[in-house]
Amino acid sequence: MTPESRRVNLRDIAEDSGVSIQTVSRVVRGINVVAEETRARVMASVERLGYRPNLAARSLSAHRTGQVIVLVAVPLLYGHATTFVEVCQELAELQLHAVASIAPPLEGVVPDLQDLIPVTADGVIILGGRTDPSPWVVDVAARMPTVLIGRVHSLPPHSAGVSLDHRAGAISAVRHLIDRGARRIVHVAGPQDWIDAYERLAGYHEAIAEAGLEPVVLHAGTWDAADAGPLMGRLPEGTDAVFAANDQLALGAMTALQKRGLCVPGDVRVVGFDDMAGVGFLNPGLTTVRQDFRAIGQLAVQSLHRLLTADEVEVGAIRVDADLIVREST
Repeated sequence: MTPESRRVNLRDIAEDSGVSIQTVSRVVRGINVVAEETRARVMASVERLGYRPNLAARSLSAHRTGQVIVLVAVPLLYGHATTFVEVCQELAELQLHAVASIAPPLEGVVPDLQDLIPVTADGVIILGGRTDPSPWVVDVAARMPTVLIGRVHSLPPHSAGVSLDHRAGAISAVRHLIDRGARRIVHVAGPQDWIDAYERLAGYHEAIAEAGLEPVVLHAGTWDAADAGPLMGRLPEGTDAVFAANDQLALGAMTALQKRGLCVPGDVRVVGFDDMAGVGFLNPGLTTVRQDFRAIGQLAVQSLHRLLTADEVEVGAIRVDADLIVREST
């Protein structure tokens, strides 16, 4: 989508005027805490880009507290950090205030919901992704509009979920390897208490069965590159491809293969998952499945907005398409 084909938003104004989104928000709402020079620069960008305020969002914020809890239930590493930032920025676009909170561990005492989610909040976005969700998630969703990032199955009533289509992404990766002539494809699986890893393993099995090949799965148990390397010494004879559950595991696998004197992709092709920054500059560049972490954050906020404005009682599940990025490793 080009700037000409979509509504100009606060981020566009912020980038054009060289200030923060929060500053732009204060200027367009007429809050007199911004220096006159800065205000003039922002208003010049408003006029130049043709910004028009989102009246629905302004009405929404006027009739509510404007506070949304962003509950972080995963480590903010790699793509999760990108999604978190995008959620906060998109909430700012709607003139809603993001309040970050760290979720308690899966095990242990269930927290007091009042401490976890204040009653003054308008809604909550949970950045999660574990296969066994914490029991308090259902209670939170029963109290206020809730969006779960990383989950689209078994959603609590009256909530919404946004996630990448991990299964389809894995299927596309395996089919790509098969199209390149691979017949002994090993999957380096991530921790199975994560939905991402579980769904990618399921997609691997589906594509392998579809091709009539024999599945071979080696469990790393983590997402870390260091735990993939030792597994390369356990590859069955004739292995000609490795599909790793994420880019870190693919990096560990590729490094270990090269240290053993094997050529990637000449002897073994390697595919990862996530398209982390920089993997295209590895030697060789890594073929991987790209996640649009920003789109996931944007869709989560859009789903919450729909729940808050009562346009729809049920928003349901949104699956984001995964894109295979082909590089030299295959």
